[in-house]
Amino acid sequence: MDLSLTPSQILIRDSVRSFVHRYVPRAELVRQASEGRTWDPAWFNHFREAGWTGALVPESFGGLGLDALSVALIFEELGRGAVPNPLLVANAIAPCLLLACEPSERRDATLNAIANGGMILVPALRRPDTSWNGIAETCTALTQGQNGWLLTGSKAFVPYADAATHFLVSVTTPDGKASLSIVAAGAAGIATRLLPGFIQANHEVKFDDVMIAEADILRSGDQSFDDALAAARVVTAAYQVGGMLEMLDMSVAHSNTRIQFGTPIGRFQRVQDHIIRLLNAMDAAKWATYEAAWAIDAGHNGVARSYLAGSTASDSYIEAANAAHEVHAAIGSDPRYGLTLYTRISRTLYELLGPPAWQRQRMANALGW
Repeated sequence: MDLSLTPSQILIRDSVRSFVHRYVPRAELVRQASEGRTWDPAWFNHFREAGWTGALVPESFGGLGLDALSVALIFEELGRGAVPNPLLVANAIAPCLLLACEPSERRDATLNAIANGGMILVPALRRPDTSWNGIAETCTALTQGQNGWLLTGSKAFVPYADAATHFLVSVTTPDGKASLSIVAAGAAGIATRLLPGFIQANHEVKFDDVMIAEADILRSGDQSFDDALAAARVVTAAYQVGGMLEMLDMSVAHSNTRIQFGTPIGRFQRVQDHIIRLLNAMDAAKWATYEAAWAIDAGHNGVARSYLAGSTASDSYIEAANAAHEVHAAIGSDPRYGLTLYTRISRTLYELLGPPAWQRQRMANALGW
């Protein structure tokens, strides 16, 4: 297993890092957060021009078809900058779900539209009245209307619903098979509401007798939707790793410059303990993520390793954020400082693709334990 980066991967990483430093300084994110803004749509133009919108879309559908590690590097740098954007859900999770569906003209055209940035397809999966037990358990039943199918129900914790041009909704038809439906965000009968609390850009989306055309229903293929998200799970973990790397740098810098009792606080053993906690959490997540990316690309049971990476990164991001706050103490809780940007993301992404305990169970199943 070789986890060293190739020259092209280093170029990808550095180009994303340059974008973050130039266009998304932390002070700008703090200002946007204070104004209640969830993201800057102008960034998406750069994502499209750089080809990041099609990073996980195969070349046959107009995408770049990059390997998992290269895509992970894109999201690691975006996570390091705490860049809020729908790229993770619309251009990583959504394409993986579509590729798990049976081929159709509608599916293929949608993949092409995602790759060229013409469509922001946001998955709307989780029902508010259920605990997470896989995507098949989140489906909302369609009913037969006079002119086609009707969708009525709610989906909770939908990231960046305000940015969506379309939703990818988990549904079941009367045959009981889990499917996905592409629904225009501006269709009649759809209402969205930004959810309150210490989470980032999550919405409730309500569907009230929304008309669904037969062509917009995509049936699942041979692989489960959850297993099909292996690459998306890895890039989500990479985004979390990036946040941990930045919190580590912030904590080390603060411990070297904050003077207490006439000496930098980094000299105190208890402060060092917290930094080591942060480092250990980050290292566990980083190498689990990189190994999973390698396994996907090499064909070595990447599905199982993706569940390990996902569960480890979610738990580790929480631990790392807590440790960073222990190092910073009061200043870390000031929204103007910027650490809380990462703390909020650590909570927001914790169950994005299922809680860690569920992911570990899926890993055990994939390994045949």
